[in-house]
Amino acid sequence: MILYIIAVIVVLFVIYSWVPNLLVRVMHLAAVRKVPGRSSVVLTFDDGPDPKYTPRLLDALQAAGIQATFFVIAEKAQQNPDIIERMQIEGHDIQIHGYRHFMVPFLLPGKTVQQVAGASQVLKQRFAINTTWYRPTWGLCNAVTLLSPRTRSHRLITWSIMVGDWKRTPSETLLRRIADKLHPGAVIVLHDSDETFGSDESAPESVIALIPSLATLVREHGYEFVPLIKAAGLGDPIGAAK
Repeated sequence: MILYIIAVIVVLFVIYSWVPNLLVRVMHLAAVRKVPGRSSVVLTFDDGPDPKYTPRLLDALQAAGIQATFFVIAEKAQQNPDIIERMQIEGHDIQIHGYRHFMVPFLLPGKTVQQVAGASQVLKQRFAINTTWYRPTWGLCNAVTLLSPRTRSHRLITWSIMVGDWKRTPSETLLRRIADKLHPGAVIVLHDSDETFGSDESAPESVIALIPSLATLVREHGYEFVPLIKAAGLGDPIGAAK
């Protein structure tokens, strides 16, 4: 009887946590990985805002003339409203990475919904941002993420180019890795915080240093940086101030 109960629990866990990630991360179903358009590249940043790095990253993006998409942690947004407001003023797209940086496959349904609905409410009420996209933390989800109406209100997105920038890596190496994978409609994911479990301290320094050469690389290939909301054909950046 005990073995039967254990077997049932294991099967339920596999259905709840493993199958959704098999669909999203391995089979590339149920989530967007790249955008339409032969000349569009979407540059995205996860895990912020971080007062140590995000303001300097915004400086670099402004100098390079890049509008990016920031997948933010809502709790951090509440703690750093000035950074979010600057993103809005400078025309960046602001979307949801979660309410907190949790491992979603292990979250109960209520906490899973909070990652989307709770974060959406924070950004709407505090900053008047109407979010429509959700990139789950670590790019991992569960059955509630895919099936609940309260999470499916936001389109799920992962990425097509990831280069391990959460580890301390020379910017030249990051650039080479991106160059090797660059393609039309690419969704590039980088990180503007080192506070997440598994991240190396000061790793975002290389990301900031990367921006000028990344801008040159993308434009020399005939591509242009487009915020996600524009690349998806849904209008202007919804994080932008009106």
